[in-house]
Amino acid sequence: MENEDIKRLRKDLEECREIREEFEMILDYTFDFISIADHRGVYLRISKGSEKFFGVQESDIVGHSAYMIQERGIVKESVTVKVLKTKEKYTAIQKTNTGIRFMVIGIPMFGENGELKKIINISRDVTERENLNRRLIETEELLAWYRDEVYRKQEMEKNFVAGETKVMQRISLVMKQAAGVNVTVLLQGETGVGKSFIAKTIHAMSHRRDKPFIQVNCGAIPDTLLESELFGYVKGAFTGASTEGKKGYFEIATGGTLFLDEIAEIPLHLQVKLLHALEEQQIYKIGSSEATLIDVRIIAATNKDLTRMVSKGEFREDLYYRLNILPIVIPSLRERVADIPLFIHYFVKKYNEKHCMNKHLTIEAHQILKHHQWKGNVRELENMIERLLITATEDEINAKHVHLNIGDDESEKKIEVRGLMPLKEGIKEVENRLILMAYKKYKTTRKISEVLKIDQSTVAKKLKVLKDDIEESTQK
Repeated sequence: MENEDIKRLRKDLEECREIREEFEMILDYTFDFISIADHRGVYLRISKGSEKFFGVQESDIVGHSAYMIQERGIVKESVTVKVLKTKEKYTAIQKTNTGIRFMVIGIPMFGENGELKKIINISRDVTERENLNRRLIETEELLAWYRDEVYRKQEMEKNFVAGETKVMQRISLVMKQAAGVNVTVLLQGETGVGKSFIAKTIHAMSHRRDKPFIQVNCGAIPDTLLESELFGYVKGAFTGASTEGKKGYFEIATGGTLFLDEIAEIPLHLQVKLLHALEEQQIYKIGSSEATLIDVRIIAATNKDLTRMVSKGEFREDLYYRLNILPIVIPSLRERVADIPLFIHYFVKKYNEKHCMNKHLTIEAHQILKHHQWKGNVRELENMIERLLITATEDEINAKHVHLNIGDDESEKKIEVRGLMPLKEGIKEVENRLILMAYKKYKTTRKISEVLKIDQSTVAKKLKVLKDDIEESTQK
C-alpha cells in the first residue's frame, strides 16, 4: 500500500494537471491573444491562432526571442522588448505583418528578490473596432453634410426667390457654393436688385450662421468717421474718443460675416487698410501699433462699375482683385421678367402673413405688374406689393387699383373708340397716340422705334409732325 506522502503527491500532481488543462483551455479559447516570455524575452507559450494573426506557425514564435520576432517584422514594435528594457508595465497599439492591429498590455512578473522572471502579454484585436469607429466617423460626417445641405435648402427656400431664369439658377448655385466655404464674395448690380438679401442668405446658409451678420453702408458714413467705425480705436486715440476705446465692425463681426454695402464709396486712403485686413485677417485700431486678430468673412456689394473705377484710378486694383474672388452679378428685374410672378407670389404671401390679411391679385393685376418697367427693381416691386395689400379695401386687388398705385394713366393702356369716324382717320389717331405715349415714356427715337417696331427715320418724321402735341404733353 502507498503511504500517505505518495498519495498526497499523486493528488497534488492530479490537481496540477487539471490546472494546466484549464489554463491551456483559457489560453487557447480566450478572445484575447496571450503570450508568455521568460526573463530573456524568449516566448514560452502563446495562444492558438498565431498563423491567423501573425502569418507564421506557433513554432516560429515559441522558443524564439522577442528581438528576433521584431527583426523579422512579424510585429512592428514588440511590447515584450519594451518591458525588458523598462521593467515596467507597458501598453501600445501593435501592428502585425498581416495588417491586424492589437492593443497589447505587457505585464512584468518579478521573483522574490525583485528579479524579472516572466513577461505576460495580453493582446486584443482592435482592427474591427477601429474599422467600425472609422465607418462611424465617416457616417457621422456624411449625416452632418446631409443635415447641412437640408438646412441650406430650407434657408434658400425661406429667404431667397431663386427664379426660373437660367441666370438666377446659376446665381442660386454660386450662392450655395459660397455658403460652403470661407471666401470673399462681391455682389454687383443695380440698386434694388436684392444684394443685401443675397448676402444675408449666404450667411444664413453658411457654418457662420450662428455668428454675427453685420451690415455696413459705406456710403452712409462720413469719411472722417468710417475708419473708426470699421476698425475701432483705443483709449485716448484722438480728442473726443471714448475713454474706454471702441470696437470696430471688423471686431464686432469676428466669427461671422461683415457685409460691406456700397464698397465703391470707401475712400482710397482707407482701401489700403481694408486690403491689409482682408489679406492678413488682422486690423490695427486707431491709436494702436498692436494688431488685433479677426476671423471675418467679407461680402461686398456695389452698384458701380469697379473695373471702370480702377481704370480711372478711383479704386485700388489690388483691392478689387482681392474682393473679386467670387463675383455674383445680379441682373435687373427688367432683364428677368419671367421671375416677376414668383416675386409677386412671394411678397403677397409675406405681407399677408405680416399684416394678418388674406388678399390676392387678379390675373389682370398680375399682368400689369409683370410688364411694368421696375426701375427700382425687386425693392420697388416689394414695396409696391405691400402698398397694394395695405391700401386695397377689398380682398381682391384688381387692375384699376394697381394702375392707381403704380401711377400709370389707365387710359393709355388700351384704345377706346368713343364714336364712329372714317377708318383712315381712326388708324392715324391710334398711330399718333401710340407715338406720343412712347415718346412720353422713352424720349429717344431709337427706343421708340424698338418698342413700336418701325424704322427710326419714320419715328423722327412722325415726331416732327406731332411737334405741337409733344410740347403740350411735356408741359403736362
